[in-house]
This record gives sequence, C-alpha cells and structure tokens, in this order.
Amino acid sequence: MRSFVVFCIVLVAGVCATEKANKITSECIKESGVKSDVLAEAKKGNISDDPAFKAFTFCFFKKAGIVGEDGKLNRDVALAKLPSGVDKSEAEKLLDSCKSKTGKDAVDTVFEIFKCYQHGTKSHILFAS
Repeated sequence: MRSFVVFCIVLVAGVCATEKANKITSECIKESGVKSDVLAEAKKGNISDDPAFKAFTFCFFKKAGIVGEDGKLNRDVALAKLPSGVDKSEAEKLLDSCKSKTGKDAVDTVFEIFKCYQHGTKSHILFAS
C-alpha cells in the first residue's frame, strides 16, 4: 500500500508517456524547490507536509490538467488518464470521495486530495524518475 516510486503519477499515466511526465517533473522540481531528501522519503511512502513537496504536488497535477488553478479536481480528466488495469469504478468512487477535501489554499487543497487518494487506493499514485 505504501509503494511509492518517485515522479510519475499513475493517475497521469496518459500524460506519463515518460517524456512529458519527466518534463513536468523537472519543471515542478525547479518551480517548487522541493529537496531531494523529501522526494526520497516520498519514494519510501513517507508523504511529507513539507511546503515545497505540497507545491510540487500542486504543480504536477496542475500541469497534467488533473486540477485547475483553484485546486479543484478535474475528475473527468483524472479518470481519462488512468492507465489500463486500474479499476475505473473504484477510482471513480475514490475520486468522488476525495474531491471534497479542502485546505487553506489551492496548493493545500490539492495536497489533501492527493493524500486522500493515496490512502484509499490499491493503485497508488506513483512517481517515476
């Protein structure tokens, strides 16, 4: 359940034609300033409340089209980007339950949605380098 391979979001597998995912990842690392040790811990399944990691998560989801600038989940986009093999009805139910999560701002809201999905699925959001 805690398997977490850093940098390619399974939810973004449609985007994750690795070249695009790697481009988004690189851009978001630069924009967020997330530290490599925080990402290394995420790889181990230890999700940090680090502000830079939250910014990275928001950046990635926003650039992938899964959330808007306001942090609102684009449920249909997220579902469309699920890879084959993921139980879409399970993902749909989980996204529906997670989309109501909120935070103090758009970045925090996206992070809360991310954590909700991460904790509720067998098909974890994964990052690949």
